Amino acid sequence: MEKENKERLITDEENGGAALENGAEHPVSEAPPAEKEGPVPAGVEDWLCQREELVNLVQRKQADLDNFRRISRKKEEEIRNYGLSGFLKRLLDVLDNLDLALATAREDVAVPESHLKGLAMIQKQLLQLLEQEGVVPVEALGKAFDPHFHEAVMQSPEGRGEPGSVVEEIQKGYLYKERVLRPARVAVK
Repeated sequence: MEKENKERLITDEENGGAALENGAEHPVSEAPPAEKEGPVPAGVEDWLCQREELVNLVQRKQADLDNFRRISRKKEEEIRNYGLSGFLKRLLDVLDNLDLALATAREDVAVPESHLKGLAMIQKQLLQLLEQEGVVPVEALGKAFDPHFHEAVMQSPEGRGEPGSVVEEIQKGYLYKERVLRPARVAVK
């Protein structure tokens, strides 16, 4: 009996672990229903082809929907992050005018000191508000000209610095959350 079991184990291992049918030499296999019944009818074959096409179509549509969701999330995030940029650009013009008014008021001796302090407080408050929203000035003066952050409006042979460096800042530039909100208008040596 033991010898029979060993022979059966060897035979099982040779067949990849497949079970043998009542001492038969061939492994028992479950044949698909189509093989047991004979050839597949033509109507079923068409149905299987249609089913496969529909499964592929559903998979493609699901992938399209996933891509649409991903793109929509990305656009929503961008709008959330940079939606204020148009408003902030217009606010920079107000800040420029306030800077000009303050500079002019400082030169005019007829302007009372209290008005100068008031304008300076408004300027400081506006700059703090912009900074809280993520707007920071672009450093330009003395830096190498970078077309991503600077807009050259003139070339000046005068001034200190190496050729290709910014020697004068004509209009301040600003970044909004690491994006250029307005490039600095500069003179380059």
